Amino acid sequence: MKSIDLNELMESSKVFRHVTEQQRRELCGKARIEHYHERTLLTERDDWPEYLRYVVSGSIDLVLSTADGGYSSLPILPGKWVTWLGVFGAAPMLCDLWSSANATLVAIPVRDVQRLISGNAPALLDVVHLVGQWTYFLTGWALSHGAYGPEKRLVYLLLLASSDEVGLFREGRPAPVTQTHISYFGFGSRQRVSRLLRSLAEKGLIEMKYGGVLIPSRALLEVYLATENPK
Repeated sequence: MKSIDLNELMESSKVFRHVTEQQRRELCGKARIEHYHERTLLTERDDWPEYLRYVVSGSIDLVLSTADGGYSSLPILPGKWVTWLGVFGAAPMLCDLWSSANATLVAIPVRDVQRLISGNAPALLDVVHLVGQWTYFLTGWALSHGAYGPEKRLVYLLLLASSDEVGLFREGRPAPVTQTHISYFGFGSRQRVSRLLRSLAEKGLIEMKYGGVLIPSRALLEVYLATENPK
């Protein structure tokens, strides 16, 4: 893996672009590079994250598990910070944060981010925007359960997840989102997810790639979503 340019990483951030060069250098001095070869618990549910993390490779998974075996997971893929809500939220995390195996992350202490950003109105507005986009994603996904059948619900999930702000998928680029990841969104077993994905692939809406899924065109997904199901 090529070396990580922390200053370039800061300059590319919608939030950190509002701070001065000196402040960015200060944060770079506080940052650390983390390599996880095995899946590792980063923050427990009902706790406050100590670090704001950027995913360089692998993923950070938001995981909710229950005493009776229930399990749901949302992977945050490379190019995203996890999690702004953990930095400025009014309550501890509602889920566990796990690194995937073979993950590389950049970690900045939350207290330093809070100190730098709290008095910076433009930066805070971008934090609100980023949190709002994830709220849009999760609200849309929750509402889709009553509005669509399984196949269209999966199409709707792909549309929500491939928006510019959420960016779990990118149009025209394979995304390392597996059948197991998708099954955690309430689609049942991996076998059922496989059948749904094959059906979408046969319609030309997605392409199955090794270890992931590719969306050729978001517009095609939107057209299919707007098409009435046959009676």
